[in-house]
This record gives sequence, C-alpha cells and structure tokens, in this order.
Amino acid sequence: MAPSAPTTPRSVGDILGALDDLAAKNESVSAGQVLQTFGTRTFGPAIMVPALLEITPIGAIPGVPTFLAVVVILVAAQKMIGRKTLWLPGIIANRCVSGEKLGKSADELRPIARFMDRHFHGRWKRITRAPFSQIAAGMVCLLCLTVPFLEVLPFASSVPMLAIAGFGLAVLVRDGVLMVAALAASMIALGFGLDYWNGGMSDTEQTDGMVSEETMDAAKEKAEEAGDAVRKASESAAEAVKGE
Repeated sequence: MAPSAPTTPRSVGDILGALDDLAAKNESVSAGQVLQTFGTRTFGPAIMVPALLEITPIGAIPGVPTFLAVVVILVAAQKMIGRKTLWLPGIIANRCVSGEKLGKSADELRPIARFMDRHFHGRWKRITRAPFSQIAAGMVCLLCLTVPFLEVLPFASSVPMLAIAGFGLAVLVRDGVLMVAALAASMIALGFGLDYWNGGMSDTEQTDGMVSEETMDAAKEKAEEAGDAVRKASESAAEAVKGE
C-alpha cells in the first residue's frame, strides 16, 4: 500500500486518530510508517508517540520501554543538534507492533488525550522555540537514560515517559507553561532514577524483595544494550549526513 501524504497533527487527538487509521489499514505497523504518517519535520509527535505508548499495555512487554526510550533519544538528539528533518536507522524503523495492539493502545489513551487537548494550548510560545526547545531535548535525552534502570520496577519507567510526553506536547501545541511543568516533572523523574541507581530505593520497605543485585545487573545490561544501539545509530546518522 502506498504511503499517504504526511498529516500535520494539531492535538493529541489528531495523533491518536492517525494511529487508529494506521492500525486499521495494516496488520503490523512499523516505526518508519509512524514517522512517515506525521512527516519527518514534526518532532513533537515523534517524541510523544513512543512516550505515550510506554504507559499502555505495550509498555508492559519486557524490553519495550528501553526500546521506546532508544527511539525517543534518537529523535531528541537530532532536535538538540538542530536537524530540520528526522531520520531513523533501519534497525529501528523496521521494528513493528501489531495493528491490533496499536489500535487498542490508541483507544486506551483517549481519556488522556481529551484531558491534554482541553487544558494545554499556546501560551508563552517563545519558550517552545530554540534555544529552549533544544535544552528541553537535552533533558529528554537524560530522562531516557533512566528508563532501563526503572524498567525492572512495575510502572516505574512511566514516570520519565510522562515527563517526556509533556515535552513533546509542549512542542506540538507551542505551550511554554507546559514546557516549564514538564521540566519540573523531569527533575522529579531524574531524582527518582538517581535514587534507584544509588540503591536508595532498595533500602525501603516498599521495594523490599523487588530490587536486588540481579535486577540491578539486568538493568545495567539493558542500559548498555541501549547505549550500543544509540551509538551505532549515531554512526549511521553521521554517515547519512555526510552522504547528503
């Protein structure tokens, strides 16, 4: 099926509507198809979609939060260095999720989408432009680095991903107030991640038996794998830029 013309979303509802269309027309949907749907110049949805999917049942699949974090960090890094168009390496662009799962996840996000679209709109627009948007992209990259460590705790990786979704929405609707709120939330998420990294959470009764040497080793292994994927993708991106 030939790809349709890119859709420029104006709201979270528009994003979910486009994902529903993709899910209805395809048995499986790749990351590359999602990128083509919104266009390679639209950074907001490219950051928001993986972050929102992480808080759905898709994000409960082992390894998926880390993969989604890799996608986000690649997008955010390109935003941070000022690229005008998005690019994803084939190893990520060709990864797929079933259309049925994607459709169900989009449906489950509808209440969140209605809340976001009702409360967030263009305010303090100057803060959503460069260089502030590039600083925000750097913060998104830092948040993504905490995801592999938090993934071993149920729902913990959703904390940084919600902050990331806030940054993506702020860029999408040009809402500087939301950008500031996302920055505050990111500080909390980073503190959460650092506390876990330092072993602070393992000393609390609430996480007794959940955080162990084995889970820490597993988290570190995932982080190393994510780092390797980002490094290889960055090298491929550099080669692609040289070839342009």
